[in-house]
Amino acid sequence: MGCNTMISSKQFEIPCLHRVHQGTPQGVHKISHSIGMSIELKELIARLEKLNREAIIEGREDRSILVTFDDGWIDSLLLIDFFDRAKKLQPVLFLTHQQLTGDSRLLPLSRLYAWCDHWSLDLDCIKELGISRSVLKSIPEDLQHSILDSLEIPGSYNSSQVLELATITELRDRGWIIGSHAHDHHDLRNTDLRELELGLEKAYDSTIKAGGLPWLAWPEGRCSQEICEIASKVGFEKQFSLNIESGKINFPGLEHREIWSE
Repeated sequence: MGCNTMISSKQFEIPCLHRVHQGTPQGVHKISHSIGMSIELKELIARLEKLNREAIIEGREDRSILVTFDDGWIDSLLLIDFFDRAKKLQPVLFLTHQQLTGDSRLLPLSRLYAWCDHWSLDLDCIKELGISRSVLKSIPEDLQHSILDSLEIPGSYNSSQVLELATITELRDRGWIIGSHAHDHHDLRNTDLRELELGLEKAYDSTIKAGGLPWLAWPEGRCSQEICEIASKVGFEKQFSLNIESGKINFPGLEHREIWSE
């Protein structure tokens, strides 16, 4: 086959982004950075520019290379002008059912990090509270919040750091894709299957109502063949995991992402 007719087979990495900081991480960004969940803006733009250049070289269509943002952080707004220029890249916001229905409260772990930042504590203090990040990730949101309530950890810190519904709509109108981050932000693999189906139906409905696509990013990036089948049954046409969490299971329409951090 001649060079002029060669078809590219390059697989592009799908970034998964959470917090984005400028310069040295400060405040709650410092905590997020310590656990590999925040990346410096200039470093991020440099990596995205490289991704965009590679897509141009490969002859990819405009808006064909996905760049995903989880959890609805306002940090994504730092990239608005960049994505207007980087024509090959397609930003995608994965938002929970609560966020898509106007709830801008912090998710439980983010609530805990904000409290640590408020008191200038590092994450080692969590052990002294008798809780762990791994346990919190494995239980439903309402139970996570109940545990934090029992420890008198306030739930209102930094809620301004979460995207408001009106801003989400503006981003959608600018061409950003809106997808679902499920109905409950915890590891859903051990959820009762009927309960999971009902929850995902709710998440699907809120996503479509918000003008989003039937795409689902599994909370914590964790999924299994069984729950992927349920999501597909509900109507989600494309699903997303994290390589580090999912073990690269195979399922039609399941995309594996990489967390980008420094």
